[in-house]
Parts: sequence; structure tokens; C-alpha cells
Amino acid sequence: MSLFGNSFGHYKPQKKLEQLLYELEFSDDSNKESIIKSIGSVVPWEIPISEVIDELTNSSLRLTARNHSREIQIEMVNYHLGLIAFKGQTNHYRDLEKAVFLLSIMGDPFANYQVFKSELDRLSYRVGELFELNRVILTDDVKVHLLSRVLHQEEGFNGNQIFYHNPENSYVSKVIHSKFGIPISLSVIYILIGLRQNLPLFGVNLPMHFMVSFETNDYSTFIDPFNGGVLVDKETCLKFLEANGYKESPEFFSKASTLSILRRMYNNLLIIYKKIGDRKMEDALSKQLFILEENPAKKDLFS
Repeated sequence: MSLFGNSFGHYKPQKKLEQLLYELEFSDDSNKESIIKSIGSVVPWEIPISEVIDELTNSSLRLTARNHSREIQIEMVNYHLGLIAFKGQTNHYRDLEKAVFLLSIMGDPFANYQVFKSELDRLSYRVGELFELNRVILTDDVKVHLLSRVLHQEEGFNGNQIFYHNPENSYVSKVIHSKFGIPISLSVIYILIGLRQNLPLFGVNLPMHFMVSFETNDYSTFIDPFNGGVLVDKETCLKFLEANGYKESPEFFSKASTLSILRRMYNNLLIIYKKIGDRKMEDALSKQLFILEENPAKKDLFS
């Protein structure tokens, strides 16, 4: 059965994809860029590009697609980032999983979303299992401790203190398996598990150290995934800010949107790639950050 038909019900973009690949195969160099951009808009982001190509029945088209697979993949990421940016600063995290996975594709071209999602589901199941086992004493405080128990004590998620500036620390498709990351990527893992368990978690854009907040009417705390999921109160956060030359500001403790999380992750990577001199990645990520920072309604990002 076709991947397209199986994954997307009645929606089958394969015919459109084949048509565009025919155009690409016989086009001159001046038109290739725009055709590849169009191909990127019909390729599903949830399926590895290699599997999409393998579904093509025409061997000549498969060869054409393979020759341009990375370009197509990057344009697919650009297109879907544009869709996310178009929604603006939403007050929910429904696009967060998609957004951070799209970023992962840039550093992990063979990333498989179904593998990533299955691992998140597995971790969530374990958290839910502990919630059920402890349902008699399941206060908000207990929920937070059980979440950290699973992710840190049982699974070993922790900050990569030794190789902090390794780009792989920012790609969640890598972090979910290595169990090492930086504050923001580890926080995203916590949030994505929290979403599956309906936990009131949100990201906190503290300068220099991203964290997670758990907040209900009766209980609130901050979680530091980089340091083993320890719980931190606001006073400790304020002392951290003061020690690093920052004055208290409400914006530091407000809910970080999907876009603000993604932009911060991009900026982190741009600093790293600039430092190591990877101009190709720097240029590609800079273009994507531009997409995230501009209003697609005003700029033709989808043509």
C-alpha cells in the first residue's frame, strides 16, 4: 500500500509529486530552484524522504528525486515552517512537536518521525503508568516528581555538560536517543511528554538557561531538565538572573510560544555553526529563521 494513501487517507500527493519531478527532470537550470520549492510543498514531513522516493514507480523519477533529495527535504522544511509561522504566537503547543522535528531534519536528514513519536509515546506511557500506581497520593507535586523520575532517574535524560556546544544537543530526534541535550531541547522533551499526560507545563525563556514551568491554581514550580529535572522555586531563578547581570522582568517568566522556542533553538545553532565555520548550514538555518521571524501573510513564502 502507498505510504501516501496509508498515512493521509484520501489525500494522495504522489501524482502531483510525479508531475513536478517530470518538470524537474526536463527543466533548464533557471527553473530548477522554483520546481524544487514546489516539490517541497507536496512532500509529507512525517515520512522520511528516502521512503517517499522509494514509493515512486518510475525509475527515472526516482533517480531525479534522489539526486535532489536534500534540496527537496530542505524546501519541505522551509514550507512547513512557513505554515507554522503564519499562525503567529499561539497560546498552545499543538505545533511544537512538528516544529522541533522539522528543525531536527536539518541536522539529522534520516530522522524518522514515527520512531521519534513512538519513543515519546513510550515515555508518556511509563509516566501514566506511575500516575495510575500512585493515584491515591497523586497531587501536583507528586506528578512533577514522577515525571522527573521517569525522564532522569529511569531514562537518564541529562544535560551534556562535556560537549555542550555539539549541534546534536539541539536536535530532538538525536536527544531522544542519546539522552543528552541542552536546556531547551531537554525542556521540549519534558513538554511533549507533559502534553500527552495533560500536564500544565510550559517553557520559560530565562536568559542563558531555558526551563519548564508547572503551574496550576494550587501549585507551581520550575523544572530544570538540564540538571536532572530538579525542582526550582522562583526565588532561586531570580538569584540566578541577578548573578548573571539581569534584572527581574515579567517576560522572563511568561509562557514561551512555539515560535519563540523554535527561534531560540535556531539562534543557538547559528552561533555554533558560525563558530565552526559551517557556512552551508549557517545559510540554510538563517533562511529558516528569517521565515520564522517574518509574517508570511506579507511575504510570499509559499510560492
